[in-house]
Amino acid sequence: MDDSTVTTLAIKRRVYTHEAFNEIYVEEANALTMKDRVKNACQCTGPKICRILLSYLPIVKTIRKYKPKEYILGDVLSGLTVSFMHLPQAMGFGILASLQPIHGLYSTFFPVLVYMIFGTSPYISFGTNAVMALLTQTVVVREADTFIASFSGTNATMPTEEEIMGVKIGASMGCCFLVGVILMAMGFLKMGILTTYLSTSFVGGFTTAAAIHIASSQVPKIFGIKVESFAGAGKLVRMYIDLFSKIEQTVVAEVIIAAISFIILLLVKICINERFKDKMKMPIPIDLLVCVGGTVISHFAKFNDNFGVKIVGDIPSGFIPPAMPHLQNAGRFASDAFVMAILSLAMSISLAKLLANKHGQQIDDNQELVAYGASNFFSGFFYSFPSATAPPRSMILSSLGANTTINAITTSAFFLLVILVIGQLFVSLPLSVLAAMIIVSMKELLLQYRNLPNIWKVNKYDFVIWVVTNSVGVLADLNYGIIAGVGISILLTVVRDQISAGHLIGLSSSEDVLVKDNITGKKKIIDGISIFKIPTNIYFATAERIKAQIFQQVIDPRKQLKIMAKEANKIALDETKISVENGGAPVIGVNGNQNGVAANISSSSLKSLVLDCSVVTYIDMAGIAALQQIIKGYKKIDVDIYMAGLPKNVVATMEAANFFDTYPKKNLYHDVFDIMSVLISNTGVVENKCPTNNTKL
Repeated sequence: MDDSTVTTLAIKRRVYTHEAFNEIYVEEANALTMKDRVKNACQCTGPKICRILLSYLPIVKTIRKYKPKEYILGDVLSGLTVSFMHLPQAMGFGILASLQPIHGLYSTFFPVLVYMIFGTSPYISFGTNAVMALLTQTVVVREADTFIASFSGTNATMPTEEEIMGVKIGASMGCCFLVGVILMAMGFLKMGILTTYLSTSFVGGFTTAAAIHIASSQVPKIFGIKVESFAGAGKLVRMYIDLFSKIEQTVVAEVIIAAISFIILLLVKICINERFKDKMKMPIPIDLLVCVGGTVISHFAKFNDNFGVKIVGDIPSGFIPPAMPHLQNAGRFASDAFVMAILSLAMSISLAKLLANKHGQQIDDNQELVAYGASNFFSGFFYSFPSATAPPRSMILSSLGANTTINAITTSAFFLLVILVIGQLFVSLPLSVLAAMIIVSMKELLLQYRNLPNIWKVNKYDFVIWVVTNSVGVLADLNYGIIAGVGISILLTVVRDQISAGHLIGLSSSEDVLVKDNITGKKKIIDGISIFKIPTNIYFATAERIKAQIFQQVIDPRKQLKIMAKEANKIALDETKISVENGGAPVIGVNGNQNGVAANISSSSLKSLVLDCSVVTYIDMAGIAALQQIIKGYKKIDVDIYMAGLPKNVVATMEAANFFDTYPKKNLYHDVFDIMSVLISNTGVVENKCPTNNTKL
């Protein structure tokens, strides 16, 4: 590039030490101290209480600002369309949770209604979710097995199917209640920031593993084979082994029904709904149509009687009176409830943020937590299982132009009608149809495997987190996948800090920029001064490595002391020899004194070491101890240490640890250029020797 076309930047300012900069540029104090905040919080007036309460009820603001002419068409159309997808999913996920279809309907009706009141995103379709249904299945089956085991070895009559189902429902209600309490507590405590710690790679790997478990759980239904219930590590592998050992029990009619359902669902979803989504006002509700068609054909052809096809069976109409959640055995599934709460939060808030960004809107993380918690909390009294948002339904609300959360009124009204009347019409629906529908609904999650090459290309660490979480989740179990995913995420965070390498930097020979030391022909050589850039925070996991890198790349003071000691011994021997030759007369050094050793021992050519700490935002006691060792080591060979770019919080930590009792605070500077300006001026390398003037390096 021609120098005449280069835009230059001239910066003119004083040279600043850390203290001088903070004296001139003083941060404004917080308007209210913590004491003031507590005092104000305790002054509860009527209007203030109303404002606080209304802040947790976004529906009030939505109603006040609702514009019927602009909003009602989009809300009604989107709400009705998503209902058509909700219905078959609700029944299918109810069975997936090892409960009954009616419980899936309850787990849709109540969360949708409650989220409308407390939620802030018009695109979130809260209700039944395949992952939450699968995790619920793990809990309720385990509780049912424990209940059945309590009868073995006794003279008591084994429990009936109805009693076993009662235990399952009680466990699901308890889980739902605990999930709600956890999420609401997080919302009231303003812990929405925690959502940032769930990486996209972790959620992606886990949800894909869950999709494999969900799809696999439906495979026996497609073949019409009853397999054993397995728990613990490797349960998926053991399930397939059991399935193939009983493959001769396959009901051909079930396979044919599932195959036809697969073909119809995939053809319509891929070839019509996805291909022409921009031209269609609403997607074809093929899930609902397949369920209706399958039910009608099964009823009149008497699939259950003639071909042994398993059907949904009786679906009770109406609502069961609310009951207190069963928490007697909560200790056994409290950890499962916590995992469900975190996953419900992760899946829901990530989708809410994605759609909010797409439509240029904002959502309140903490209020969303309250909404998710309230939806689960209230549902726990109405025979439901834990709920979350479902991506396909939410994407429909987004694409069809839902304007406010009031779109849920249409969905709720539809489900009210289903629970009171229509649900009974699906008695003859083959389970293989629902199984095919559930597997097809996992399509997008399973296709996340296609993202792996791009993840590898973008970030190797994300790739490892994704693969480890997914592999452990599939081959072991989902709870092990969570532990492995979180563990590998923490480990790789530490590893990133561990392998981050500091390096020597220097001043460019042609302009005021810092360049790496290995750039030839572009770096200004300044005798006696080295600059080392610290690559990360200085804490227990990185402190020793940073110290080792400095000693390795700059100069190791320990080795230098050994060299100086050898020189001293050699000089001492030479002086002794000369003294003997002179008849015992003392040796006069070059400075005219008798200490010839001190006068002739040479230290290193390095005189000043500058530590660029511009990326350091945290330091602990181990980091402070490492810095003290570095300073002490270089002091022994007469090398001064200067530090640049330390933020106020790090300096405050160092002050609390009495770091500056042994290290002069005046050696802290605003940035590297301030230090170099002072050092170069003091050594007379440049013409301008006044460090307080506007010095150009």
